[in-house]
Amino acid sequence: MLTNDCQAPAKKPNFLAAQLKVLESIIQNIAEKLMSADDILDGKIQSLHKLYQSHLRLYFSIKKCIKKNASAKKDKLNSPAEDRKIPLPPPWKDDISVFAKEALGMELLEHQKQLCLSQKRMNLLIAGRGAGKSAAARVKALHNALIQEHHIVLAVSSGQRMSSDFGARLLDLIRESPLFEYVQSISNEQVTFQNGSVIKLLPANPDTIRGYHPKTFGQCNGMTVILDEACFMEQGDEIRKAVEYALITTPRETGRIYIVSSPSTIGSWVYEYIQKANDPGAGIAVFQCPSSANPSITPQEIERLRRTKNDLEFRAEVLGEWVDGAYGLFSGLIDPNCVEASALPDDAVCVLGADLALSYSCAHDRNALAVAAKWRVENGGAGEDHYRLIDLSILQQASDAEIRQEAARLIEKYGVAAAVIEQFQGRALAEHCQALGVETMLVAPTSSLQQTAFHEMHRLLKQGLLELSNDLPPEFFGELQAFEYRRESNGRISFGHPASGKAHDDCVYAAAWAVYGALETPPLETAPPLKPMIDFIEKR
Repeated sequence: MLTNDCQAPAKKPNFLAAQLKVLESIIQNIAEKLMSADDILDGKIQSLHKLYQSHLRLYFSIKKCIKKNASAKKDKLNSPAEDRKIPLPPPWKDDISVFAKEALGMELLEHQKQLCLSQKRMNLLIAGRGAGKSAAARVKALHNALIQEHHIVLAVSSGQRMSSDFGARLLDLIRESPLFEYVQSISNEQVTFQNGSVIKLLPANPDTIRGYHPKTFGQCNGMTVILDEACFMEQGDEIRKAVEYALITTPRETGRIYIVSSPSTIGSWVYEYIQKANDPGAGIAVFQCPSSANPSITPQEIERLRRTKNDLEFRAEVLGEWVDGAYGLFSGLIDPNCVEASALPDDAVCVLGADLALSYSCAHDRNALAVAAKWRVENGGAGEDHYRLIDLSILQQASDAEIRQEAARLIEKYGVAAAVIEQFQGRALAEHCQALGVETMLVAPTSSLQQTAFHEMHRLLKQGLLELSNDLPPEFFGELQAFEYRRESNGRISFGHPASGKAHDDCVYAAAWAVYGALETPPLETAPPLKPMIDFIEKR
């Protein structure tokens, strides 16, 4: 509703500007009607003229209001810092649940309240993804910064970039809430409040963090350190030492660490604190819960995650449990998917996958070429893609010429349409395949791409959509049985053969690249049968 007074609060300049735009449009429309009127003495035209004048007065009134607000804001910025302080409402200061609800529009869940209300020196919230652990840490960071003057909050995120998800969301919370009134300055790296408190957003770098301690900031009435997704920090133990050093000179009752993370392997540095929590003198509080602790995570979503993740992932990322370091990724999925070798459907498309040796020692490395087929199966009008590993060649100390020759044989035998080749040592083979008319992709085996390729292969086997021809080499089945999915101590994921022994994983990698290529390659389009053409010859 439009208003002609100046009672609109100064913090709503966008609303006043929107009023101006509306008024400009209305005034222009009325002016056009007045200019096109035939009889200016007509009663309706006279009423329209009065309405025009009324809107003009309103327009200039709002412009005056905006100018007044801008002047007040300028005076506020130029006034002494003490004059600009806005007192925090007592309910916000005394009750963090009220603060979260009224200031941030958040209703704290039980596990979030437990973390926020804990008075221990070190506090850990270990929870499944989506449980709201990072949200709780953001609330705690803002509350601690606002209820005390000159309080320092170091928010350390697992990513290396300043614009981490944790920091970006915290800044959004401030900008989109009444808390913006308490801010003196704000940037992607730091928020300074009118009460002298500071929130610094830091990447997970121990060298950077080590430089921050209470004496760095001059006047300091305590420090809060938050480690977001701590289990996935690559230099986790060094980071822990860095933040503990920052707290050495902070009085015990005003310096606290809050660690929030999804759990990883029991080899993680965070797990060591879990083990110490039972010691009354350790000053450690641990809160642990699954993703379902957040009621917005439905049972249907939990079941979907159960189907798409392997056991190790599901237990850690959804159930919020600590897991052992290694897990047989394809264990139990091999025998149910073995089939007798048989002819492929006419519309099957075949893809070559290659993993080439990086060394000249058969004990460490060998070359493997695999072929996967893909075809569409119609089921009640809904098509579904099926896959089969149909061939696999193992070459020990083969020359480049022998590898190219074997690739050419497989391409000719199966009519290979595409190839996925690991880029290390694979450029020459890729050029050879392209020369043979095969669409070829060189891939770097990054952690992200490996996770995609192996998880898709696991999913297809679990759903019975990937067949394994039983005439594949026994070496392949041995590798597949032993192949491991591992969570390292820093939470990173890796794939490969067991760390102990002299096992290989070349065949599994070649097969994974072939299946990955088949997933990315569209199925062959079967041409519809041609209708017979009948030419009628004119009778002569």
